[in-house]
Amino acid sequence: NFYQLPREAKDYIDFLEQLAGVRVSIITVGPDREQTIDRYWR
Repeated sequence: NFYQLPREAKDYIDFLEQLAGVRVSIITVGPDREQTIDRYWR
């Protein structure tokens, strides 16, 4: 889950969103499907 990522990782993702002007919704933390975080999925 996105909120379990280290503060530095979340800050970097926020920085990239501001720089690119788009929302980062999918984040992978490894090669397996279970290591994919869908940030805005509800």
